Amino acid sequence: MPRPELQILVCVNDRGPEATRPCCAAAAGLEVYRRLKELIRERGLKERVLVTRTGCLRHCSRGVTVAAWPANHWYGGVLPEDAEALLAAEEAGGELERRRMPPGPWE
Repeated sequence: MPRPELQILVCVNDRGPEATRPCCAAAAGLEVYRRLKELIRERGLKERVLVTRTGCLRHCSRGVTVAAWPANHWYGGVLPEDAEALLAAEEAGGELERRRMPPGPWE
């Protein structure tokens, strides 16, 4: 694979059923990741866009957390149904405004 033009990081961190803090796995992190991967395949973007599942991105209460590089865009509360709009926004060089990570401390 050549160097990707866009990398999308999706938190799929799982704290387990006993956890008192929220986690992206419980908020459908894996489903968001899978939907983005599916869209990349369908659109023939595998040579340009890399979608990577990650551990904790330190915005647990705002999950599913997604970050897009090289633009350094951060998103919170991402749902599987947001994947298409998120990918389209990033490909166009913009942001998915409705899911932009609000300001606040890292957790």
